[in-house]
Amino acid sequence: MAIPGKLAQVFIVEDNDPDVFLVEEALRSQGVPAQIQRCQDGEEAIRVLSQIDQANLPDIIIIDLNLPKVTGLDILKHVRSLKQLDGIPVLILTSSQSKTDRAQSMQLGANAYIAKPPTLPEFLSSVGSGIRALLELDRSEPRSRCHRRASLRPSRRIRARSRIVTTRLPLLAEPRP
Repeated sequence: MAIPGKLAQVFIVEDNDPDVFLVEEALRSQGVPAQIQRCQDGEEAIRVLSQIDQANLPDIIIIDLNLPKVTGLDILKHVRSLKQLDGIPVLILTSSQSKTDRAQSMQLGANAYIAKPPTLPEFLSSVGSGIRALLELDRSEPRSRCHRRASLRPSRRIRARSRIVTTRLPLLAEPRP
């Protein structure tokens, strides 16, 4: 869980500059002050994540699936194999609408999967609120208990206009009927 008043440490693996900018804007729109560390390819991400020590752990890891050199799924496998990163929430943020990608991501230990929304307001809202919810997870709970919590559901308007999928996030508000 990020400490209130402290910059959230966000580690993002994304090769597309505009998408990194949109994540920064989504954090700003949610009032989440953050410091972002970025890797542009999977090879670099694995190297950097392998060398992170306890004093420099990120509060959240955001991974795109379609990356140069090493795929996002391979990075996710690596993250979940590192003891020092156990309990760090991982968000898959990708353009992939594939049910297979989503299922594999969740099976490999992602806390959430969001398909990049098609419009700016939807991106800012869904990505920003998804990141905020992951930052608010209590990491002192065993990972399996965090994963069994109810899903965060996007608003009816967003669900109707895009295929956003977020799973394994705590329920922040009662879903609308």
